[in-house]
Amino acid sequence: MKIHRVVQMLGATTSTGKLADDMYNLGHKDYYSEAQDRYIPISHMDFQHMVRAFVKQNDEDVRTDTQEGKVKELELENQRLVQQLEHDETVVPREAYQAMKERYGHEVNNAEYWKAQYRIANDLLQPNKGCGYVFSEIPNDTDGQEFVDKMKKFFNKKTYKMRVRGQHIKPELKGTGATYFGQNLNESTHMRVYIDNK
Repeated sequence: MKIHRVVQMLGATTSTGKLADDMYNLGHKDYYSEAQDRYIPISHMDFQHMVRAFVKQNDEDVRTDTQEGKVKELELENQRLVQQLEHDETVVPREAYQAMKERYGHEVNNAEYWKAQYRIANDLLQPNKGCGYVFSEIPNDTDGQEFVDKMKKFFNKKTYKMRVRGQHIKPELKGTGATYFGQNLNESTHMRVYIDNK
């Protein structure tokens, strides 16, 4: 039953034949219905729906009052602890705390600087070797041998050492076990050149 009908029925049962004037103006007051996702006049609400909405709103008000009371209680506890800290002699003064905080920040920056320097020095001393070889897929034929021989001729042997190893087994030797312990250069179709520090 809609609220405007309930108001009319209750008004008829009173000795004056009507209720207070604001009960007849409920059509001008709106209530947001979550179920319908829109505002509806209170006078068009079902009586049961209006009672449930009232109970829900009352519960929210109680929850809000309880939360406000808890907030007030926490604020008082916070004030008590602040006063206790101000009179506690074991607490570090604000100026000393700031000085220690600044020193800590300086030390962190200093540590980051030295970490970066270490990484730079480490990269210079031990460059990334990648795969370990400098040249690969050099054909193991007269042209490839000539290329390797010319490199050896102009190579800086005081600082570096050069190793030439076989790459890719010849098709006729596949499956014979020649690669179990590394194949010889004459068993390979290609060559790799490794250059290392002495």
